[in-house]
Amino acid sequence: MQKGKFIAVYGTNGIGKTTQVELLIEYLKKKGKDAMRLKYPIYDLEPEGPFIYNYLRDPEFRRNNELSTHRLQKKYAENRIRYEPILRDQLKKGKWVVAEDYVGTGISWGLTWGGKLDYLEDLNEDLLKPDLEILMDGPRFLSAIEKDHRNEINPERIEISRNFFFLLADRYGWIKVDAKQKVKKVHEDIVEQLGIIL
Repeated sequence: MQKGKFIAVYGTNGIGKTTQVELLIEYLKKKGKDAMRLKYPIYDLEPEGPFIYNYLRDPEFRRNNELSTHRLQKKYAENRIRYEPILRDQLKKGKWVVAEDYVGTGISWGLTWGGKLDYLEDLNEDLLKPDLEILMDGPRFLSAIEKDHRNEINPERIEISRNFFFLLADRYGWIKVDAKQKVKKVHEDIVEQLGIIL
């Protein structure tokens, strides 16, 4: 059986990643691929997942469980590490896994909240590298703002994260796609990049 491919789609919050990942899954299935969507963090994966979910969305939980940026990012990395055997098994079985967010998201948001690049890279250095990484860059959709979400309540921080994503794309060789276009055109631009791994 031919091994599957691992694709990661990046971009700051509210930029349309979920829509594009779903469209990409649909496209891959039409091409005969056994494709599935994956969303990081894995919130139902104990023990880090539920903690991260509550930390992001519940202001009172954050106040009662305050963590430094580095300690919080360690939880994100541990969540990815804990899921990796499942991911590797899926790929071994021939699945094409399209991840909404992954290591690059952790590094970008870690930097946005004052983390150190070398620490963040070291945390994630042993994780599986995607076959293709795509950055969707553009302004966010204001309708997508999630109330009380730690990473979405400050527009200035969103712009900082967007800038870090853009810089990391150059550092790691991600493909950049203009997310300011119509949904169909963004999808077409993403599909065009699949030639690298198809």
